[in-house]
Amino acid sequence: MTPASPSQRTGGGFSHLVVTASWVVVLCLTTHYVSTRALRFLVVTPQAYGLYFWPRASWLLLHVLAGLVAIGTGLPQFWPRLRRDHVKVHRVVGRVYLSSVVLGGATGLFLATTSRVTPTYAAGLAFLSVAWLTTSGMAFAAILNRNVDQHKQWMIRSYVVTLAFVSFRLGEDVLAYWGIGTKADRLSVMSWACWAVPLLFTEIAFQARPVFLGRRAAPTGDWSRAFEPRIGGPA
Repeated sequence: MTPASPSQRTGGGFSHLVVTASWVVVLCLTTHYVSTRALRFLVVTPQAYGLYFWPRASWLLLHVLAGLVAIGTGLPQFWPRLRRDHVKVHRVVGRVYLSSVVLGGATGLFLATTSRVTPTYAAGLAFLSVAWLTTSGMAFAAILNRNVDQHKQWMIRSYVVTLAFVSFRLGEDVLAYWGIGTKADRLSVMSWACWAVPLLFTEIAFQARPVFLGRRAAPTGDWSRAFEPRIGGPA
């Protein structure tokens, strides 16, 4: 094997730094929005839920709990050493993650179909649930067929959709800050953009190297590794 040149090592180190920094930003945003927008629903009172959500409180509570479990169990799955050194733990945590997605997706569909904001908003949330269930189902099907590379890629797509809650609130806050549209307009836009836009950029990240390098790209390369934070050095 040809040793990597200094420029290649520098480029690889820079890309790992960018990925790790991106994960830090994601963690900070997730912590902020979970603590300020989601945890209040763990207190099941009319005051916490408000008039809009209180009639569907049990459904929303299940949805929030499933989302929190999915966020918490999905993140460590990206740590290479967990997959390498603790395979049984990785599998158990993965099953918990997939179970929480099924529950979260099912309750999300119910909440979407009973929404009274706008039809566009309801449709966006419904297809968000469909995307969540579909990407996670594809990841599960891939690993059942021992297609590890595809499993990793579909798990990344699934977790991108899991974080749609964060994308939704961040986008809504940005639009509100700039005074763009009414609240209903912002909710309708973000119900689609919170998952469709991140999935688009995820797909670009997956396909960019094979597209631009052509035959020079390794046909069996696992580009999902680019999404892994380098904690404690390479695994």
